[in-house]
Amino acid sequence: MLPLIAGIALVVSACSAAAGVTPGDAPEPITFDDLAAEIAASGRPTIVNAWASWCLPCRSEAPLLATASTTRTNIDFIALNIRDNPGEAAAFIGEYYTEAQMIHYADRSGTVPVDMGGGRGVPITFFYDADAVLIHIHRGIIDEPSLALYLDEIQR
Repeated sequence: MLPLIAGIALVVSACSAAAGVTPGDAPEPITFDDLAAEIAASGRPTIVNAWASWCLPCRSEAPLLATASTTRTNIDFIALNIRDNPGEAAAFIGEYYTEAQMIHYADRSGTVPVDMGGGRGVPITFFYDADAVLIHIHRGIIDEPSLALYLDEIQR
């Protein structure tokens, strides 16, 4: 029983690491219909990454996504916070996405990724081409080669 309790304490402390960071603004709530309309209206390739502050894999991939958002300026990056506390979400944004070129939204119920054709788990990343056609869904943590491949695909 003791190793399980120690493991839980480690996860709790890792998930609250952003508490000391000056938080940014909490992401604005959005519905599936509004997000779909925004993707369709942009006329640009778009990725939507669903994340949560309590998700350790989300913390691992956040720096990669932040960097991609600043180097792939012809692609829209949307960060969709899922089932999270607004203060913790703001702290996560303050820690990982301060320099990122991303639009931040929140889905407190966690239904938007399901409506997009994904699931309830995070992280999950959706890749749309300039015509708002869903090209790929990546479930789980994304690595650099996969991200580069999918970003290239949506730019064709």
